[in-house]
Amino acid sequence: MPTPTLIETPVLSLEQRIEDMMNCKIADAMFKKSSMQHSMVLKKDHFFLEVMAVPLPQDFGQPKMEKYDGSSDPVGNLRTFVDLMRLRATPNIILCRAFPPTLRQ
Repeated sequence: MPTPTLIETPVLSLEQRIEDMMNCKIADAMFKKSSMQHSMVLKKDHFFLEVMAVPLPQDFGQPKMEKYDGSSDPVGNLRTFVDLMRLRATPNIILCRAFPPTLRQ
């Protein structure tokens, strides 16, 4: 794999941050943390606050998929979500904003 250029590096960093956040969300769903504990952790996360500050487009609609409950493959669930969102050319920041509602509490 070629070495990333200076232009690609911030994109890779953002993609890694998004992937890390999504992995955390899946882990939280799998362990079914209480919503109070979950909320306290998220309020301290600057990246989470940054994501939540981005307004959803007026024509935005959640993808049609079952909510993830921890009983199936988390990677498969994440791939399905990302694939559905990529079909709509959804920006990464909106992917992060739209992902949590796909998880069953």
